[in-house]
Amino acid sequence: MSTLPSILLILYSLTSVGSLSLDSADEPKDLSNGAMGIADARHLLDRTCFGAPQQQLQEYAQLNRAEAVNRLLNTLQTEAKTPLPKWHEMSFQEIRDLRKKDTRAFGKTQRGWQREARNWWANELLISESPLTERLVLMWHGHFTSEMRTVKSPHAMLRQNQLFREKGSGSFDDLLRAIATDSAMALYLDTQKSKKGKPNENFARELFELFSLGEGHYTEKDVKEAARAFTGYRILGSKGEVRKVARFHDPSVKTVLGRRGRLDGIDVVNTVLTKPACGEWIARRFWLEFVSPTPDPKILKKWGKVLRDADWDLKALLTRILNSDSFWSEEYRGSLVKSPVDLVIGSLRRMEIQDMPGLLINRNLLSMGQVLFDPPNVAGWPGGTAWIDSTTLLGRRKFLQDGITSAMIYSTYQKKNGGRGVGDTSMDPGMDPEMDPKATPEMNPAGMNSPQRLNRREIRRYRPLAAQSVEKMYQQFIDGKSMNEGAWLLSWLPFQPVTDADQNRTGFGRLDEIVLDPTYQLK
Repeated sequence: MSTLPSILLILYSLTSVGSLSLDSADEPKDLSNGAMGIADARHLLDRTCFGAPQQQLQEYAQLNRAEAVNRLLNTLQTEAKTPLPKWHEMSFQEIRDLRKKDTRAFGKTQRGWQREARNWWANELLISESPLTERLVLMWHGHFTSEMRTVKSPHAMLRQNQLFREKGSGSFDDLLRAIATDSAMALYLDTQKSKKGKPNENFARELFELFSLGEGHYTEKDVKEAARAFTGYRILGSKGEVRKVARFHDPSVKTVLGRRGRLDGIDVVNTVLTKPACGEWIARRFWLEFVSPTPDPKILKKWGKVLRDADWDLKALLTRILNSDSFWSEEYRGSLVKSPVDLVIGSLRRMEIQDMPGLLINRNLLSMGQVLFDPPNVAGWPGGTAWIDSTTLLGRRKFLQDGITSAMIYSTYQKKNGGRGVGDTSMDPGMDPEMDPKATPEMNPAGMNSPQRLNRREIRRYRPLAAQSVEKMYQQFIDGKSMNEGAWLLSWLPFQPVTDADQNRTGFGRLDEIVLDPTYQLK
């Protein structure tokens, strides 16, 4: 692709065309055991796990679809692998005392905590043994949105992140009730300030419009009445739990969504959960995440009923979706644009790179328009083709052209020399993505500010070794499973490449032929 507009045009057009999938004749299949093959394995793992290394891809390819989905769902976890920052154990009272002691110093400390929280999550996304869990955490973060820059409490945001991990594949009714009494949400949507006589409508409105029902399933009066029900909720105790304080709560009779009584916030949530529209709204969220940008209303009704009939079991809904004709349909292959997290984390995981500092990951995400813990507004990240504009596309191409190569060189150096690994979230406090948006975004070992810096001589030395690992990956794929060039492409791309690949290239050249093709940015 020679010009930016032509790349944009290709990406926009490919997301709306479902007939460009790779010819399955390029892939040998063993139909006797029902193996789904490389193309299906890539589709499943790209949509659910940010992508997968070649060995895992080939393992899944030997399973049938049902077996693969079952194996994938069995990886779901409720705890992170990466150790949480030490400061997360501080009580809210300790934090308040620290703020009172020196407000200016506390502000600097808090900004450091925010940076460390972002780096912690980037590390977890990269090394998690259950990337499906992290995808759900990211999805719920974009659904039940809170912004770190508004909340200004990294402790509350980190607790909310753990909440999504703990309950994000469990019971939706438990998740919704937990969000209604979540400290980060209380700060973000001003429940903390709402009191009898002066109800704040922010949370009530978003509960109906964005979190549970969608427009058209509530009235303005419902919002006002629900706002009164949510008065009096305050962040209390050493753990910062949200509780109802009687003297601030409006105990009068209210009518919300047809239910009348002396309702409080949890009563409102319980009422929401009785509405069929709630199940369909959550089914819609899953469709947008896993299927396509254009939900089918008839199927959403069925999936919503599945969720309600399963007593709001989110794993049951996900099982139904991943086994559905819609998920596997050729019509929807390649219809989703990879988010920055998909592109960066997915590329690194594909290349089995687990030792990139969270700082460098976040700088790349920033250049593409995504900052962890900071969606742009209460509606979350818009996703889809909104990820692509003239600025972010340049950041995406810069990462694909230079960042992956640099990451592989750095990783090769780390493996040969016993580097610090991703568990270390320490960083230069002057290199924060949010505080320094002009920071150079490329993943460049020679320019990174970390305990290990590679000089030009080291880069020249380790570049050939890194390139050899790409070629080794290719040869193992081709020779080990009697595959061919077509099957190699099937393992990376949902469509035929827009540009003709030069099969005579090797190493990084072979990798560039794939990742620089616009179709690599789709899933």
